[in-house]
Formats: sequence, structure tokens, C-alpha cells
Amino acid sequence: MDKLILKSTTLLAGILISAPMIITTASAATTGGDYTSSANLTLQAGTGPVDPLDPTDPTNPVTPVDPGTPGASGNLTVDYGSTLYFGTQSISTQSKTYFAHPDMVKDQSNAVKVVPNYAQVTDQSGELSGWTLSLTQASDLHMTTGTSTDPGYALSGAQISFTGGTLLGGNGITAGKPSDVVASGTLTPGVATKLVSAAKNEGAGTWLYNFGDVDAYDASSVDTANTTDHTKVATKSAITLAVPAGLIEKAAPYTTDLYWSLQAVPGNDWDGNTSAVTPTP
Repeated sequence: MDKLILKSTTLLAGILISAPMIITTASAATTGGDYTSSANLTLQAGTGPVDPLDPTDPTNPVTPVDPGTPGASGNLTVDYGSTLYFGTQSISTQSKTYFAHPDMVKDQSNAVKVVPNYAQVTDQSGELSGWTLSLTQASDLHMTTGTSTDPGYALSGAQISFTGGTLLGGNGITAGKPSDVVASGTLTPGVATKLVSAAKNEGAGTWLYNFGDVDAYDASSVDTANTTDHTKVATKSAITLAVPAGLIEKAAPYTTDLYWSLQAVPGNDWDGNTSAVTPTP
């Protein structure tokens, strides 16, 4: 009997010792192979200008009611800049401050919408070198006819000022938001005024610089049913025109060009130069 127990124990021990060897052999036999490939894409600089977006909802494309003259196409572009209207005012011998109308755009359903005045820029260069957006008032507001020697030809010393400058990313972009945004300022004729500066690794994509929000403007000063009527007098605005006393004023339209310039230099390197050219009246 003892011999039987001993033989059984020896047999069981042999099975336990050999079992792992059997399992190991089976595992090695089922190992699969592997293979590596890749997915590839090459991007190149895009070309603008791109379509303007709604400054109150910059995911929606719009059509400006009163577009200006676009510059050359490229990968660093000013897509839009508002045209300013201060209404039809009465001649005064005192200093006066006039308020700019809000801007108007047409949405995708062709409905006219009142929005704040704004500028839109796009960087599709892919270089992330930074840029500076500036605005230049070409000259004093002057008459659309006559010459600079005519009495009352120019409103010398009149100043356009702005407040409420803010920046929004177009089409949902938030990464790389430019860090230098000018909130307020006063334009000097013939001198470029910085509005926004993107440092290196900032400013890729589309960005909208708003002059205040729409509530800062007098919406009743524009007529969405008659968008060519610019005669109404606004009572508030994020943009003002201050005309000093003591000027000779004529009963005539006065105007000046506004140049929106986007330079491929970050703000710290910008020396105030702009590609805008001041015309001779």
C-alpha cells in the first residue's frame, strides 16, 4: 500500500512540473506579427482675403452693406474694415462731438443686421511670425470738391477717437490669441495707430477687432430698410469725431480715407510704418 501512495505522489509531481512547459509552448505558437505604415498631409500657405464674419457671432459669414476697397490678396490680409458715418450735422461756431453710426451687414438669409464697427484680419501664412494691425487716417476731413487753398476746405484739428476695442477669434479659434489689444485711442492724420499686435506664435487664423459692442451705438441712427441713408444723427457711439471751435465750415460733405494695414511684424518690432499711401488732396 505504501508503495502505491509513493508512486501516485511521484506521478502528480511530474504532472505539475511539466504543465508550465506545455502552456509556454502553446503561447509562443499563437503570437501574431505586426506592421507599421503612416498617414501624411502637407500644408501650404493659404490665400485671402477671406469672407467677412459677423462681429457679434464670428462663426457666421456676412456680406458688408458698405464695403470698402480690398487690398492685394495674399496669406496675410485685411478682410474688412468699417466705413464710418457721422450723419448730417448743422454748422456750429462751437466745438462739437459727433457720434459714428453702427455698421450694417447682411446675414446668410440676406437680412440686414446692425453690428459694431470692426476690422477683420487673417493670417494663413503658417509661419507664426506675428503681425501688427494699424489704422491710418489719411488726412484731415476735407471737402470732396475744391482745393486745399479754399476757405473751409479742411476741418483742421478734428479728431476721430475710439473706445471699447476688443478681439474675437473667427470660426471658433481661441488658441494663439494676440496678447496686445489696444482698447482706446485717437487717430492722428498721416500717422498709423496700432490696434492689435500678435507676438511670435500668436495670431494664426481669422481675428475680428470690434470697436465696442453693438449696445455702445445708437441703433436708431441707421435704417435697415434704407441702408444708403447716412443722414441721421446718433446720440452715442464707441467712435467719436471731435470738431474744434473756430473753424470755417461749409455746407458740404467732408471725408477722409481710412487705411487698415496688416504688417508681418510683431508689435515689439513694429516701427510705425505702414503700406498705406497718403494721397494728395
